[in-house]
Amino acid sequence: MTSSGDHRTGRRSSGGRRSSPAVYRRRRLAVIILALLVVSAIAVGGAALAGMLGRGSDALAGGSTTSEATPSPAGDPAATASTDPGSAVPSESAPASAGPSADPSAVPSPSATTPEPSAVPDADPDACESASVVVVAETDKQAYGPGEKPSLSLVVRNDGEAPCTVNVGTSQMEFVLTRDDERVFSSIDCQQASQDLERTIAPGGRERATFEWSRKRTVPGCTVVADEPGSGTYSLITRLGARSSEPVQFTLQ
Repeated sequence: MTSSGDHRTGRRSSGGRRSSPAVYRRRRLAVIILALLVVSAIAVGGAALAGMLGRGSDALAGGSTTSEATPSPAGDPAATASTDPGSAVPSESAPASAGPSADPSAVPSPSATTPEPSAVPDADPDACESASVVVVAETDKQAYGPGEKPSLSLVVRNDGEAPCTVNVGTSQMEFVLTRDDERVFSSIDCQQASQDLERTIAPGGRERATFEWSRKRTVPGCTVVADEPGSGTYSLITRLGARSSEPVQFTLQ
């Protein structure tokens, strides 16, 4: 009897204790929550990856398209127009080919100025008096320090009452410098080429041509001169065709 009772007790012990329904519910709930977390993580990761791929493709698409500016046509070096702030007249520079071979800075660079075309009526050759056209020489300073280069000007002025058409090209102009009646410099000594440039100058109007003298001596034929002009007083005379200016003096220190 005792052994039989022990056998029944052992069977009950080997079967173990069964979990309650509440424990099963908690386990199922934990599994469901874990599954939801996994699904959410996969969804968030996929969205982030898609965004990165989208941004990368946009960057690639943007980098492949560039806007290339079309260069503007270069200006004609033979006639570069500019406007003088102090007046309503344009200025025009002469071509570079009009310069000399030995010393480019020694040849005038015309900067002719005229009123606007609409403000200048057609010139009547019979109405324009030759004496109305006056040539004047000017310098930007009266004295120049050592190494300072004088800026010389040829001015053509119409003092008459009718418009006058005048050839103000480099083919007509000359800048001459003398010292004690000795010829020191002429702008035509080293001039290789020249041009004609006709301008209609209104009554009271003027044309101006300027250049910077490099303080070099020149002789006809453009032979190199070793002797450089020294300090002292110099005279400038400008010529335009048969017209000449009164001399203007300046000093080199």
